[in-house]
Amino acid sequence: MDQNKSNQEAKAKEAETAKIGLPELNRLTEDSSCSVEDESNWEKEAAIASLSEAAKKMVPSRFAAFVDKVKGVPELDLLRFNYYLVDEFSQVSSLPWFNMLKKSPLSDVPLSHIPKSVYETAAVWINQLPFETQWKFVSWALNRLLIDWEAHATGQEQTFSKSQVATLVELAMVLRARPGSLTCHLLMLRGRPKYHSQDNLPLILWMMTQAFQDDLPAALYSWALNLLPLVFNNNCSSHSIDLILQFAEMMLSSNPEARAVLLNEPVRHGQRLIPPSSFEMLVRLTFPAPSARVASTERFQAIYPLLKEVALAPDTITCADALKQIFTFSLKLAAAGGQEGNPALANEATAIAISVLTQNVACFKQWDVLYKENLEASVALLRKLVDEWEDHSLIKLSSSPTDALTVIRAMNSFRTKNKKALGVDRRLGLAPSFTTMVTASEELSLSVKDESDWEETEKAIVSLSEAAKKIDPSPLATFLDEVLNEDWYHPERQILKLIDYYGIELSKVSFQWVNMFEEYPLSKLIHVPLSLIPMPVIEKTLDFINILPLDTLLGVVLWASDLILTEWPGVVKVEQLNSDKSKVATFVVLAMVLRTKPDALTLVLQELREGPTCQGQDKFRLLIWMMSQTSQGDLPAGLYSWVRNLLPPLVANYECYSSQSIDLILQPVEMMLSSNPEARAVLLNEPVRHGERLIPPSSFEMLVRLTFPAPSARVASTERFEAIYPLLKEVALEPDTITCADALKQIFTFSLKLAGGQEGNPALANEATAIAISVLTQNVDCFKQWDVLYKENLEASVALLGKLVDEWEDHSLKLSSHTLTVRHAMNRFRRKNKKAITDRVANLSLYKEADQSCKLISTRLSLGPGIASFASMVIEASEAAARAALVNSLI
Repeated sequence: MDQNKSNQEAKAKEAETAKIGLPELNRLTEDSSCSVEDESNWEKEAAIASLSEAAKKMVPSRFAAFVDKVKGVPELDLLRFNYYLVDEFSQVSSLPWFNMLKKSPLSDVPLSHIPKSVYETAAVWINQLPFETQWKFVSWALNRLLIDWEAHATGQEQTFSKSQVATLVELAMVLRARPGSLTCHLLMLRGRPKYHSQDNLPLILWMMTQAFQDDLPAALYSWALNLLPLVFNNNCSSHSIDLILQFAEMMLSSNPEARAVLLNEPVRHGQRLIPPSSFEMLVRLTFPAPSARVASTERFQAIYPLLKEVALAPDTITCADALKQIFTFSLKLAAAGGQEGNPALANEATAIAISVLTQNVACFKQWDVLYKENLEASVALLRKLVDEWEDHSLIKLSSSPTDALTVIRAMNSFRTKNKKALGVDRRLGLAPSFTTMVTASEELSLSVKDESDWEETEKAIVSLSEAAKKIDPSPLATFLDEVLNEDWYHPERQILKLIDYYGIELSKVSFQWVNMFEEYPLSKLIHVPLSLIPMPVIEKTLDFINILPLDTLLGVVLWASDLILTEWPGVVKVEQLNSDKSKVATFVVLAMVLRTKPDALTLVLQELREGPTCQGQDKFRLLIWMMSQTSQGDLPAGLYSWVRNLLPPLVANYECYSSQSIDLILQPVEMMLSSNPEARAVLLNEPVRHGERLIPPSSFEMLVRLTFPAPSARVASTERFEAIYPLLKEVALEPDTITCADALKQIFTFSLKLAGGQEGNPALANEATAIAISVLTQNVDCFKQWDVLYKENLEASVALLGKLVDEWEDHSLKLSSHTLTVRHAMNRFRRKNKKAITDRVANLSLYKEADQSCKLISTRLSLGPGIASFASMVIEASEAAARAALVNSLI
């Protein structure tokens, strides 16, 4: 009886305790399904209570006085702040933070326990610190916490010491006060393997929750770039997927203004909140094949409509380029969905493609490029446009004459492709590659020439010169002043009136454009027409062009080049706007625009590269002439254009291109580098344009391969590449403050792969090894990149280590200033080598050779550059003696 009574009292006491503690425990774990409270839960609650009590005792005035004192070195100030917090939280109980964050990474611990006045004072002070100091602290704190986090992941239960409490509180304050201190780490978090582990995900999520409480666009930007790819790449457990989706769901549901806020700011740091690549992942996850549906599919379907709106929201910075990328993947998904038996994916992708086309009709040009290789998807898209024509025609696709013209031209181009394919089918019974057919027809047309063409071209140039001499600069100046006054609000009309003026003055001149571009040597062609026009006339016109907005000039370049190219054989003829204007006048004004504003060309290179009118080897001459105009006054602009619009097609179609086309592509870059004695200084002084390298890593790899082909693959143009390569290599490797670190990592990656010698090309391997060493001595962070690539590029790594040993005297001064990073890399390599040697894996001799080089480099680092050379000689002599003794013993 007494025993029963005792049990009843114990149960009643337990129930009362649970009644008191359950709400607080639920708030901490954010798990409404919890029904069993164990001892560890109470330990967490006690630790949180201890943290809260200590925080309440923080005196705002004392903290304000502390802040006034710490105004010296920013990095040391943040460290002093850490010591201050250590003192404030010295009595806090041990906090089992690992289990807490694992179950509830979206928690607002610890800031919810810090007095508001204390946090606000801290936030004001933190925001006064340099941004560099803030993000460095975030990196330090993250790495410090991860050390204990990784130990916990191996089964070692960890608890917070008072210094760790201080670090967590200070990190939360910095993240909440300055979200950008985490945003700038996003690339690092997704680029470095140490941050990829699922075990680390709760800590990363907690940091994002702290940073983006009041910044919804930043939260979505981080989720799309760092968390969504983890789900898409199947790197997540169901628990991790649940956490990642919780973060997105919380973002979109906790703020009633979420839709308005996100659509009002669809761009962050010059990037879409949901970049096209992330949007593609989202579409695939939301519309999987029926057999691939999982528990999370419905949750993606719930958040997809709003995220789709954000991904397609217009903006003035990135929209055009983003829509082209979205159209490209949606067209491919429409085809893939049909082929994979996934009609939901195909339908959604088709709907996205139509949405993009109606937002930006320039995507019709992109479609023209992709048409044949996505034929089934194109048919479905065309059928959908026909069925829904009333929804799109008047409001969007025909909203302006220019837009209507773009759509008409695309349809004409499609019809030309269709008719050609049908004609070949009927005559030959098969459909050869469309590209091959076009190339053959172009070369055939180039081989047929009229003997009278040369004389007619000369006559046309003389007539242009005579007509230009009659232009009086004074009436021209008066006319341009009137245009500026009358049409100040309409720059497009101003430039058209300028073309009208020249059209009247040059109305008697006519050109056979194709003949002139084919017959005239480039050295003469680049001076036509400006060398024929009096300088006072040019100067008046250039002053006028300089006043016009750059956006207007971009449109002029595209329109003018399009108008001129309609003279070329095979180009689909459509009715041109301003067809009554003289094409000679358009040609003259285009030259002046390119000389005055080189960026009017560099900013439309992609449109020229992808536009259907500009496709084909015979169009290169006009593009080269345009590049030559820009390079006359802006050499970097010329090289930037050549690298992007002429080098890639040359590499992609090297075997298909005629020697004439290859010669034509090489001529402009040879002229750029040889005609200007200051070319080297000018290019090395401006290695970046529009935030991009003049020679990006991908293009540099193309140059290396073209300059160092296999002996059996050498051709006539190889020597010409060898002549221009040294200067272009300098430009590609030139340091800068914007892109250098990332570019060097990409260059190191491809150079290491080329250095392996798998292609049986020792010249290429040697050059790639030299490039890799140059990159390592410029940016020792590439040693970390090397560590990631080491095993999969073992032969190249052995060659590179051997080269470093052999040339140590040349590089020791640079590398010794970063001894810690280099030594750490060597230690990592040696651990890999020893494990491979112990396990007796394949390529054992390579690992042994690599280990010997690592050992030598580590020894030389320890000795320093002053005595390393002497020590190296002693070591090598002793090794030689040991080898000799071994040989003698064997004999």
